[in-house]
Amino acid sequence: MFIVPPSTPADAAESPSNVTPDPNAPIGNVKKVILTFTGDTKTTKGFTWYTTLASGASDLQIIEKTSKSPNFKKAKKFKGISYVSTNDKEEVVHKAEAKGLKANTEYQYRVGDEKLGIWSEVGTVKTAPKSGAFTFMNLTDPQAKTEEEAKLAAQTFNKAAETIKDYDFMAVTGDFVDKGSMEDQWDWLIDNSKQTWGNTTVAPAAGNHEKQPNAFIDHFNIQEVPNSDTTTGAYYSYDYSNTHFVVLNNNESSEKYRDFTPAQMEWMKSDIQAAKANGARWVVVLMHKGPYTTSNHATDEDIIGENGVRNKIAPVIAELGVDFVFQGHDHIYARSKPINEDNEATEPTKIKEIKNGQTIEYSVNPDGSIYFIPATSGPKVYYKNQDPILGEAYYNKFELAEENHAAKYGSDPEDSSRPVRGAIQNFASVTIDENRLTVVSYEIDRNKGMEPYIIDQFGIEKKDVTAPEKPVVDGLTDVNKVVKGTAEANTKVIVKAGDTELGSATANKKGKFNVKIEKQKLGTEVSVYAEDAAGNISQEVQLTVSDKTARGKQ
Repeated sequence: MFIVPPSTPADAAESPSNVTPDPNAPIGNVKKVILTFTGDTKTTKGFTWYTTLASGASDLQIIEKTSKSPNFKKAKKFKGISYVSTNDKEEVVHKAEAKGLKANTEYQYRVGDEKLGIWSEVGTVKTAPKSGAFTFMNLTDPQAKTEEEAKLAAQTFNKAAETIKDYDFMAVTGDFVDKGSMEDQWDWLIDNSKQTWGNTTVAPAAGNHEKQPNAFIDHFNIQEVPNSDTTTGAYYSYDYSNTHFVVLNNNESSEKYRDFTPAQMEWMKSDIQAAKANGARWVVVLMHKGPYTTSNHATDEDIIGENGVRNKIAPVIAELGVDFVFQGHDHIYARSKPINEDNEATEPTKIKEIKNGQTIEYSVNPDGSIYFIPATSGPKVYYKNQDPILGEAYYNKFELAEENHAAKYGSDPEDSSRPVRGAIQNFASVTIDENRLTVVSYEIDRNKGMEPYIIDQFGIEKKDVTAPEKPVVDGLTDVNKVVKGTAEANTKVIVKAGDTELGSATANKKGKFNVKIEKQKLGTEVSVYAEDAAGNISQEVQLTVSDKTARGKQ
């Protein structure tokens, strides 16, 4: 990963010094507190918050959680930076970073101005584990035009947190607001769901509605790639347990790539290659404008054009071995089959299980990247795209490509080309462990109440298909009651005579094994092979029982 200090926008102060407080400004409150990943997710945490011009100091206090009431006198204390908001010249943006934290540890914090005596509410946040399974929420496109619509979207965030409960962070794939330069819209969303935003970490991707100058970077303290332009958004990456997350910025443009620059694409390639070389088990991409969705934007020129996302970016994603892509922008629920580097859908082996009382299907070792969009967490929805340019061939690339679930309630009175606003919202729970990525998708139908229900669940299973090495076996004589040798550590070594199993044992950490058997007659044909935990079987070693004077290895 690329790690740089928190940055200020291009039109902010040249050096990251604090704003000079205005003694005539109202003191106000600390608001819009947002936590993000900065650097090592096990040991650092980024914070952003807003105040009036009365505050220039950026004070962060954080302490391990041991009780409901933290003693901040014993807390770690960090100083951050501040600068005047691009959107609202009456507000100050504050950013700070906590460092030296412990992995997999819950902390309590507050941010504010110690000299002024103004602080945020006390929040709780947890650092990443060194390894092991984890769960995150995925939401997209809250994009509210009014405060009432923002409250609706905020309810979705709060209800998602209440439903998923033991989640570790949330990934949001863009369009946080309808117009990124309208600061009131940020207030409406964040402050109406502050119990969620203030108590978890967000991994944000910039949407096209945040492309106004500094609208994205003013709100999120992330570690963008050195020398990259953050005016319209930012691209960056982070590691969480065994997974490497890559967050792209669709708000760039170039002759070669409609929504990206060559610099961003070259960074993505080198970043993912380095992550794989460093042992990342999973690679996940977050982006706003995705190549495989099923509504209005699926036929936009920047998606289907010659230099659009589908033709230029999707093949690279598959070539790099990305497992899963979280998308936004199109406000409809859909998920693709695995898409390979030729932009063709593949048909993996599948296994079915029962989870949450419903069937869940896992794609085993899929050849290609799976694309997913969880519809919208806000009011705006689109109908399914019926343009003939897509047709059956395109929709055959999807596992699920239904009509928008809001369509049953009729069209929007103000825009008949869209379903009625505000009826349906969605979010997803994503769990990743060593061998599985599992998605459980929820829906809220406000015509039926506020209780979320499961509409879909699916996943990927990575199954080891590499056979163990062929064992090396000592010679077997007609007086031996033990078959000895070496095999891959921790594999099960099985000895057979024909179809009859004579015995088995597990090779130790050094690969040595001793399989107890009954004495076999001279000339008996015996086979020995190893089986790993995934059920993969090595080549067999064939032995013929010799007289007791025989020696050697086979």
